[in-house]
Order: sequence, then structure tokens, then C-alpha cells
Amino acid sequence: MSRLMTRALLGAAAGIALVSGAQAADMPVKAKAVEYVKICSAYGAGFYYIPGTDICLRVGGYVFLETGVKGRNAAVDVIYDGADGFNSTDNYMQWRARGHVILDARQNTAYGTLRAYFVGGVSYSNTASGPQPAGAPDAGPQAPAGTNTGASLDRAFIEFAGFTAGFTESFFSFGGAYSIVASPSLSWDWLPLIAYTAQLGNGLTATVSFEDGGARRSGMAPSNLGFSAQYGGTNMPDIVGNVRVTQAWGSAQIMGALHELKTNIASEPESSWGHALGAGIELKTPQTGNPNNSFLLQGVYSKGAVEFTGLAASPVTTVSTLGFVLGSSGAVAPVVDAAGVGPDLFKTKAWSVYGGYRHYWTPALRTGFAAGMTKIDYAQLLNEFGVPDARVWQGTMSTIWSPVAGLDLSLDLVYSNVKTSGCPEVDELCGNSEDIWTAWTRIRRNF
Repeated sequence: MSRLMTRALLGAAAGIALVSGAQAADMPVKAKAVEYVKICSAYGAGFYYIPGTDICLRVGGYVFLETGVKGRNAAVDVIYDGADGFNSTDNYMQWRARGHVILDARQNTAYGTLRAYFVGGVSYSNTASGPQPAGAPDAGPQAPAGTNTGASLDRAFIEFAGFTAGFTESFFSFGGAYSIVASPSLSWDWLPLIAYTAQLGNGLTATVSFEDGGARRSGMAPSNLGFSAQYGGTNMPDIVGNVRVTQAWGSAQIMGALHELKTNIASEPESSWGHALGAGIELKTPQTGNPNNSFLLQGVYSKGAVEFTGLAASPVTTVSTLGFVLGSSGAVAPVVDAAGVGPDLFKTKAWSVYGGYRHYWTPALRTGFAAGMTKIDYAQLLNEFGVPDARVWQGTMSTIWSPVAGLDLSLDLVYSNVKTSGCPEVDELCGNSEDIWTAWTRIRRNF
């Protein structure tokens, strides 16, 4: 083969190699596999696996706006914590807005499901007070007078192997109000607790719970009534227990609680104890036209533990004064758990009863009808010192329309009456009665 032929063949081979290399460079490179979010169907709709773990997570939330007349954060204004009643400087019309995120994380373990649940965010409300007092510093545009804006916690708890620990609903509570406006006759509290629930089979459970006793203190009789003792620091939690059954027909519960009564008198270090007993039943009534229709009844008796009756009409506050005041007159009464010292405490007796019926006119339209009464009976000695007995009666009609899934439009109309009695008639606090009408509406989006 001649030298010329050899060079020609080598040149052709080189050219083919170059063309092949160029074509190879132009070919697409295989991409890495994308790690898609994997649906977790074990715990219902909306859960997915957190990538790289076996934890199932649901992310949701809600946003709402509320406004109404003579209501305080969806509680009728007959209930307030403070010595002063409503007057011309107070906000009779109130507003509240809230945006909360819901995080529900669950994981299967050898001991059952491990769950962490959180609901929290931010909220705004205009408070009962109106303009600031004379001479008060300018609050600025982000905090106008008579308002409150800040972080808001609804739930934050862990469930594991029958235990519940965190900030959640008390195990004394049963059922929920058939209205947006909270009732002062339905026991309903959120607070820190540690509890254990035993599953007894056939929908029957038994729970013992140790709960923050300070969250249910309504106060001791004030010193200007002749008693020097006030609440001291907490030594013991509230001890709460219940037995509950849940089946196709509905649910029922009996519950009890012990509440520490400890004064701040150094010479009387011993604690006394108040108590509360309650029962509730919620029956499904499909025979009334809709499988979601239901009837709720609850009753509570307490001695030295007023808050267990539901009197504060709020899950996160207690009440120290009950009444509705116009100027210097009206029905008003201090609310106390007890008065006196040590084992000689005079314990307040209080009871409440609540009944409600919820009817679905259509799958998107429902109305709740409810009525409740709370009665406070003080020892005769307290009456003689001017602490009146008190009674609150309330009737509610609440209508909720859900034009599309996840959107609730509600309107509550509430009649309340508060009355004082029991102490000497010459006392200006006695024999007063006030009627209060409240209108409250809410727009809520759940997602």
C-alpha cells in the first residue's frame, strides 16, 4: 500500500471519529430520577410522607373574621374579668380575626401511632376597652387603642401509647357548643396537661389527667369583704378523670375533678380541695331527617371549683367578676372559688346545665338551638359580707351556611340574663337583673 493511500485511510478514520464524538456529545444525558411526594393513605386524606422519612404529615389551616354587638371574642359580655363594667368608653361592637396553621404528623411505631399536633398562628381583636386613659402614651399605628394583636396558640400536644401531653382540651370537657358564641354553661377548657387513656373495648375508654390547676382559678373572696386570704402558689395539679363511650348512636361521658384551694397565708400552708362532677350525652338523631342531626345534654356540679361549670365562656381564661354594668348600676357579682383560711374555707357551690339540638336543613345549611343556665350559691357568711349569689341564663340560635366546601358563613343570635340575689336586700349588688342581646357573625375558610 502506498504511503499516499495510508495517509488517506488514516485521515478518513480520524474524520469518522470526530463526527461520532460530536454526535455523542449531542445525545441527551439521562437525568436523575425525581423524588416525588408520596401519598400516605394510612391516616386519611391530605397526608403525605415527609421525604426521606416514614412520617406522615398533613398541612392545613383556617382563616376567619368575626364581628358582632355586645360580645367579647365570641363570648357574651355578661362575662368579664375585671372590676369595671361596660360604659360609654367601651367597644360595644367588637372584631376578631385569626389565621392559624394546622400541622398533624403521625408515624407508626411498635407501640402504636406516634402523633404530634399543632394549631397556631396570629390573631387580632379589639378589646372591651375603648379609648386610652388621658395621658397614656401613643400606641402607634400597629397597636391602636383598645386592640390586641399577637401570636395565638390553639393546640400543641403529643399522643403516644395512650398518653397525651401538651396544650389541648381538658379531659373534663365533653362535646362542643352548638353555636359560634361560647356558652357559660358548657364546660370547655384548653390548658397544659399530661393524661393516660386506657382502651377498654367496644368504644369504652377511661382517662386520668393531671392538668394545670392555675388555669381554673376564679379567685378567693377579696380582703375588703373581711377575708385576707388570696390564692397562693400551686402545689398540685387538677386531677381529672373520665369514663367515655363512643358508638354508632353517639357518645356519653361521666367526669370528675379535684381542684387545689391553697391560700397565700404563711401560717396556713395546708391545701384544701374543691371538686367537680359532671355527665354528658350526645345522641345522633337521624330519624329527624338527616344522619348528622344530634342532641347534646351536659350537667356539672362543683364545690370550690367554679370554673368547671364553664362560666368563663372561654377555653383559655377564667372569670373573677360576673355582670353587666351601665354606669354604676346593674347586675354584678364577684366570682370566687372559696373564702377563709385553711381547712375552714367556705367553698362556693356552683352548677350548670346545657342542652342543644343541631338540625341540618340541607347538607350545606344547619341551625343549632341551645339553652343553658349557670347558678352560683355562696355560703351564708359570704352573703352577709355582701357577696351575692348569681345566675346566668342564656338561649342561642346559630345558623351556618356552607355554600362551598371549606367555607362557613354563620350568624348567632343570643339572649342572656344575669341576676343577683341572696345577700341583704339593702346591698346595692342584690336583686339586680339585666337582659342582654348579642348578635355575632363569622366568615371562616378551612383548608
